[in-house]
Amino acid sequence: MVRVIAGTCRGRKLKTLDSDATKPTLDRVKEAMFSMIMEEIPGATVFDMFSGNGSLGIEALSRGAKHCMFCDISADCVKIIRENIAALDLGGMSEVVKGDYKEAVQAMIRKDMRAELLLLDPPYRKGYIEKALTAKGIDRICRSGSEDIFPPKKTVAVCEHAKEEDLPDVIGGFEKIKTRSYGTVAVTLYEYRGE
Repeated sequence: MVRVIAGTCRGRKLKTLDSDATKPTLDRVKEAMFSMIMEEIPGATVFDMFSGNGSLGIEALSRGAKHCMFCDISADCVKIIRENIAALDLGGMSEVVKGDYKEAVQAMIRKDMRAELLLLDPPYRKGYIEKALTAKGIDRICRSGSEDIFPPKKTVAVCEHAKEEDLPDVIGGFEKIKTRSYGTVAVTLYEYRGE
């Protein structure tokens, strides 16, 4: 069972796709992940780049994020995301793109959107984290802290991956901040430092 752990939707169950192609984040990993970024969440615009059933983006909205862009290449996943968003009455704070992260980046650019939080839980061991963080246009939707915004905001990327995947210290404009392991899973944080 997948549920929202904390915030306004705490305890609510989420629909999942009954498929080997998706792997919802375990509660203990999700709790650890969100405790690492709790100060970044309030008021943030979030980009859930490999949404699955939308669990991570919904958790961020429940904890005080102001908006989330969800995307998934699977039509079945997009249907489940929309059903979960509707069930939790989060439609006014959400957008869903049926397509991959590259298409969603371009959709955000067209809308002149910036994201303070990127959530990445892609299929493991396929290099998707590096590909997503260097996707065409990713720099245009990230904040480096140099804009005239007070308080200054930087984009943080939260990446779930297999523990044995050794992610590089720098990926494009992103610099690794920390990695924590939870059993066979690891969570790595990157901060966007600019092109």
